[in-house]
Amino acid sequence: MAVIVWGTHVFNSNKGFHGDKVKCPNCDRVYAPSYVKSAYWFHLEFIPLIPYKSTYFKACPICGYGVELKGKEGKAEVKELPEVTDQQFEPYVNHILANKPKGLLKTDNSFEFHVKDLTSGEDICVKQNMTKDNKYRVIVTNKSCLT
Repeated sequence: MAVIVWGTHVFNSNKGFHGDKVKCPNCDRVYAPSYVKSAYWFHLEFIPLIPYKSTYFKACPICGYGVELKGKEGKAEVKELPEVTDQQFEPYVNHILANKPKGLLKTDNSFEFHVKDLTSGEDICVKQNMTKDNKYRVIVTNKSCLT
C-alpha cells in the first residue's frame, strides 16, 4: 500500500526594512517598516513543487502591527523603496523571577518579551506576564508593556 502525502506549505522570508521611518499607530515608535514575504507552495511528499500565491506583510519591527499586501503590490513597494540599513534589533525573553524558590507559584508568568534597538541602545518591553509550557516555548499573553 502506497501513501502519497500532499498539501501546502508557507515559506516566510524577511525582506528587510524599507522606506522612510514612520510612527506606528499601535506603539507610537518611529521606525522604518519591516517587510516579510510569505510564499505559498503546493508540495508532494514534502517536496515543494508549485508556488501558487505570495503575499507581503508590512509591519512595525517592534510590536508587529501591520498590514498585508498582495503579491504584486508588495513586490512593487519593496522594489521602489530604498532599504534602511541603520536599524538593528535583537529580540530576547527576560525571566524576572529566575531565582525564585521552587513551588512558590504554580504558574510562572514572570517572563517578558523585549526588543533591543542595537543602533540607539534602547531596550523596549513588548509583552509582559508571559508563561512557558513544558517544551520551554514562551506563550504570549495579551498584556502589553507598550504604552
